[in-house]
Amino acid sequence: MNWIVRIVMGLLGLVFLAILLLGLLGYIVFATVRWLLTGRKPQVVMVWQQFSAMRQNFRQGGFRASSNPGFEHPRGHGTPFARDDQVVDVEVREVVEDAPRLPSDRRP
Repeated sequence: MNWIVRIVMGLLGLVFLAILLLGLLGYIVFATVRWLLTGRKPQVVMVWQQFSAMRQNFRQGGFRASSNPGFEHPRGHGTPFARDDQVVDVEVREVVEDAPRLPSDRRP
């Protein structure tokens, strides 16, 4: 009787593994099709690329501030946050002195 339970549990484990692999295969197909249609990489690919870049930087002498543009080291080393080659998108409005203002809640 004990061997029957082992066989049933083994079969249940194999069914679970097969369902897990089919789900993973379905996600891979979905993510690949979405990547081809939208051009957005899946998060798994993005995380793997960042992990590989960190591993490569660590091999070359540790985590360096110069490997990440725009990163400022807490002790003042590295590149500053605002660089000249960065583009900042802002909305331009003319400031008029006589423009109507919202009433203030402050009482004199």
